[in-house]
Amino acid sequence: MINQASGAVRSGARGEYGGLIPVRPASSKLVVCLRGHRLDLDLYDKLKPYSHRYRLHGTLCEVCRAQEGCDLAARRLAEWAHLDVTIQHPPGLAPDDGLVLVAHPPAAGTLAGRIELQLAGTEVGAVTASLCASCQTATLDYVHVAAEYRRLGFGRTLVAAAMARAPCYRWTAPLPDGPVAQSFRARIAMRRADPACVHASLLQRRR
Repeated sequence: MINQASGAVRSGARGEYGGLIPVRPASSKLVVCLRGHRLDLDLYDKLKPYSHRYRLHGTLCEVCRAQEGCDLAARRLAEWAHLDVTIQHPPGLAPDDGLVLVAHPPAAGTLAGRIELQLAGTEVGAVTASLCASCQTATLDYVHVAAEYRRLGFGRTLVAAAMARAPCYRWTAPLPDGPVAQSFRARIAMRRADPACVHASLLQRRR
């Protein structure tokens, strides 16, 4: 990114636009913060910060900020950004800055589409899901977030983005291998994946 005033190249890698903060799918009504403090009570001012790194608006919990100020080792959860998961850009047309979703349609002869989460034009996570319009079913095939971007809500945001493409479908997800993947899977409210639908089986036979 080039600063128009000085002509200097700024990538954000040195923190020019702020550090990484958690992100959550945008919600029309916030009730609690990431630690469970209620936000719908008139106890504190409700601040609406803006993340220049993500190019997203967010929310700041004053109670969490006070706690984190007293405990410097506490995980930083006071502020988080809101990403509208219904806004998914076609490949090649996504902004080069901020945190955005890029949706790739299924390849010919398959049902599996892919959604990438990109930060400043670099992929930091992705989800693959198979949707069958005939059966009205969907399978969350695979979720991955780069190691340095984990525990920020990127994974759950990708899951929400996949479900936003077919909110009325019956969603399932397989049981992955490994403790990290299994811990993430246990937080997703989806039943274990059924056998592939007949349409997916037919496509596999034709390939």
